[in-house]
Amino acid sequence: MLGEHMQEHGIQFLREWVPLSIEKLEDSSPPRLRVRAKQTNGNEIYEGEFNTVVIAIGRDPCTPDLKLENAGVKLSSKY
Repeated sequence: MLGEHMQEHGIQFLREWVPLSIEKLEDSSPPRLRVRAKQTNGNEIYEGEFNTVVIAIGRDPCTPDLKLENAGVKLSSKY
């Protein structure tokens, strides 16, 4: 719901893209930034200008292949 609210107010989300570079174009406040990114499931390159960049990773736990039970780690049923 928060993401939807933010999008309704002009925040742009780039989902399923990996950043290649973030370049400062102007030393204003906030600065102008050029972002280059590549699709996670393709070869398309995206380039855009922003004044703020936030990167978030690791939203879903990738625990099944870690064999944590062998180390005595107990996971909740959520994972």
